[in-house]
Amino acid sequence: MLINFSIENWISCRYKATLSMVTTEDTLYGKGIPKPAEHKIIILPTAAIFGGNASGKTNLFRALNFAKFMVNGFMPIDNIMTIDQFKLDTGKKTKLSKFVFELLINEKIFEFSFVLTSTEV
Repeated sequence: MLINFSIENWISCRYKATLSMVTTEDTLYGKGIPKPAEHKIIILPTAAIFGGNASGKTNLFRALNFAKFMVNGFMPIDNIMTIDQFKLDTGKKTKLSKFVFELLINEKIFEFSFVLTSTEV
């Protein structure tokens, strides 16, 4: 189950942006949601993403799709890749694009991440 997904230096995200599936301390919604036994967090089983035009909703899904292809080995790692880094800051083009997943698997929390440039993973 996805806990958090973070991206940095990717398309319209200059700085770190995180999609979090962790609930707040609000007890109204926490009663019907399963809670991992060993952890003091409640993870939402679904999420809705909304916002104004050009606010980054599509870029979030593009980042998830790109990460899926990288993890499944569909991207050409040994060749030069087209990386959609943040384009409005010329200094960021030499910096790494970061993708971080925080996952709950069998009651344990794991972090899976990778960083890349156009020539290295």
